[in-house]
Amino acid sequence: METINRDGLLALYTYNAYANRMVLDGLAQLSEDELTREPSPSHDSIHGLLLHMLRCEVGFLARCQERQVQVPDLRTLADTRLYWGNLMREQQDFIASLTESDLARDLAIQLRDRPFHFPMWQLLVQAFVHSTHHRGELAILLGQMGHPLPTLDIIIHFAKESGQEWPWK
Repeated sequence: METINRDGLLALYTYNAYANRMVLDGLAQLSEDELTREPSPSHDSIHGLLLHMLRCEVGFLARCQERQVQVPDLRTLADTRLYWGNLMREQQDFIASLTESDLARDLAIQLRDRPFHFPMWQLLVQAFVHSTHHRGELAILLGQMGHPLPTLDIIIHFAKESGQEWPWK
């Protein structure tokens, strides 16, 4: 089976942190009422969708670290942003510490009360792709509310990371 190496995962998670910060910056434009009342396609509110993303990233990382984690009650965007900032650093530090054998290690996970087994790298990719999906939802919702996000394309991040100027907005 194909796999992804540590450096590839680290590149994805560096982008993930960048994109999550852009979304959090965009959400800072909303009032508390807008964060909690606007429906999302998959969750009750924008804040609910944001917390779902965060809990999934926390959960998959905790499973890879083979530990239990309970996300605290994050009632404000400021609290969420602070918690997520710490999580993003923890994700990158953890991934940087992994060996190829760590990435291939088989882990058991329960999804909707069904047992599954996946190599660690697949759980880490799942968390990344899951957040990418929901950032797209948030971008649509913010655009509909008159607060469009900048383009979240990963190629823009790669250009900026390599010192190249991106010519388009």
